[in-house]
Amino acid sequence: MKRTKSLAALAVSVAAVATACGSSKTATPATTAAATTAAAATTAAATTAAAAGGDTVANGAIKCTQQYKGKTVHLYSPVRDSATDTTAIKDYQGGYDGLTKCTGLTIVFDGSAQFEAQLKVLLDGGNPPDVIDFPQPGLMATIAGKNQIKPLPDAVAAHVKSDFISGWDTYSTVAGKVYGIPGRANIKSMVWYSPADFKAKGYAIPKTLDEMKALSDKIVTDGGIPWCAGIESGAATGWPVTDWFEDGMLRFNTPEDYDAWVAGKLKFSDPKVVKVADWVASYLKNPKYIGGDNAVKAIATTKFQSGGLPILDHKCYMHRQASFYSGIWPKGTTIGPDGQVNFFYLPMASATDKKAMLGAGDIYAAGTDKPESFDTLLYTGSSDYVTAIIKSGRSELSARKDFDTSLIADPTLKAFGDLFKASEVFRFDGSDLMPGAVGAGTFWTEATKWITGGSTADMLANIDKSWPAS
Repeated sequence: MKRTKSLAALAVSVAAVATACGSSKTATPATTAAATTAAAATTAAATTAAAAGGDTVANGAIKCTQQYKGKTVHLYSPVRDSATDTTAIKDYQGGYDGLTKCTGLTIVFDGSAQFEAQLKVLLDGGNPPDVIDFPQPGLMATIAGKNQIKPLPDAVAAHVKSDFISGWDTYSTVAGKVYGIPGRANIKSMVWYSPADFKAKGYAIPKTLDEMKALSDKIVTDGGIPWCAGIESGAATGWPVTDWFEDGMLRFNTPEDYDAWVAGKLKFSDPKVVKVADWVASYLKNPKYIGGDNAVKAIATTKFQSGGLPILDHKCYMHRQASFYSGIWPKGTTIGPDGQVNFFYLPMASATDKKAMLGAGDIYAAGTDKPESFDTLLYTGSSDYVTAIIKSGRSELSARKDFDTSLIADPTLKAFGDLFKASEVFRFDGSDLMPGAVGAGTFWTEATKWITGGSTADMLANIDKSWPAS
């Protein structure tokens, strides 16, 4: 899918994210009291109306008449609790309180580390979840092609086309039919680092890829370890490597090349992709940059949530990971220019190149055609839900047009949105758009084998072989 746009004009929805372009703040999974207080009025109004049973939620689309009392919607998601994020399911399920109080509906949020594999079992077994949280639109498209999810009714599909930033509806559409509604989003073209360690050594934020390479070499010369990483993620192990590839594609090639690659028209074995693979290898497979041969291999068994934590112990200097990582740092971690961690934009090859932003997000689809399933989707895509998630302090962005970023009082919380808007080219996570067998399959598995010692040629050839014939 081709989607070039100037993000300077975007009204990006910034959820509660403690970031690093302002004063130092404390980041926890429930990030700021300021955002919570500012969001409370909107959520309280929705809750009051719901309790009265005579108003509406989801921008007026859902009536509050207890019409679903006694009914349950099962929502299946890759979101789950972890050692560093113990309230994930509680927060995401709690975001539906406005809907449940309004309609009487019970929502059961099922999170799984084996999301892709278990979803296939559920669908093939004729036991689909009512609502499915797809982090890979490509996987959603594959499943839609098998008629295992339901196209949205026209009234719901209309919201997908009207309520979100232009282009996001295309990620929800398969063969002309709208199957999903955009949910949370994040940006990925960024690097976390230790401001104190940079300052102590006199290191400057790199403005080009050559400068980033020179900085990495300098850190090695000074006796340090430039980079740390982790790619273990259950059945999804390997996905962080694909993000490196996607950022590289946007920095060494054109947006059109990126689109062709995502569509399978530009092979993985093409020299343009080989160049990117060599660039990724120069970081992730470089013993000098990671801390030795064993450290490189250990990337495959290091949980992605733990990948950047060595920065806090001054054991490495940089970690490439998305905006959502702000909610993964341990409770009490300070984020900002004077904090324990900060972030910078992953630079382009040249300072004059248009700033490209890699991003991603979740598309929610219906596994059943119950009215309550479709209303849950409507609520998921509404400003009511976004506001509730802000209140919980989740580190998310949203593609809704109407979200009022003035609800976020702390200017540091707007930093990710500012970074988003400053971009001139946006592309959705490529592996998430590829056919599921590739983007959520061989790209992950072959990248993992590659990290542990496999050859570049074998990795790229095997991914090409796995591409569906049609």
